[in-house]
Amino acid sequence: MKKIVRMLFFSGVALYLTALWNRGFLLHLEIFTFLKAALLVGLVYYLITPILKILLLPLNFVTFGLASVVFYVGLFYFIFSRFSIGQIQEWQFQGLNLWWIDVPKIQLNYWSNVIVSSFSVSTIINLLEFFL
Repeated sequence: MKKIVRMLFFSGVALYLTALWNRGFLLHLEIFTFLKAALLVGLVYYLITPILKILLLPLNFVTFGLASVVFYVGLFYFIFSRFSIGQIQEWQFQGLNLWWIDVPKIQLNYWSNVIVSSFSVSTIINLLEFFL
C-alpha cells in the first residue's frame, strides 16, 4: 500500500512541476483528472517500464540507451493522446540566465516538447525516489 501511495504522489508531483515550468505542457487540474493522470503515469512508470527495460536490454546496449528514450516518449505520447488528461503543444522557451549559464530562446515544436516533457517527468520521479 505504501508503494502505491508513493507512486501516485511522485507521479502527481512530477506532472505538476513539469506543468509549472513548461508552458506547452497543459494539464487539467481538476482533482479527478489530475488523479487519473498521476495514476496513468505511475502505472506506466512503475509497472510497464521495468518489464520493458528487461525486454529492451539488448537493444539498449546496441543503441546506448536511445531505445529507452524512444520508448518513454512513445508512452508519454500515447498517454496524452488517448486519455483527456491534458495536452502538449508548441512552446517558446524564453531563455534562462543563471550566473555563468546562458540558455537562449528556443522554439519547441510538438514532438520536441513531448520529448522535453517526458524527460522532465521521468527525471523528477527519479530524483524524488532517490532523495525520499
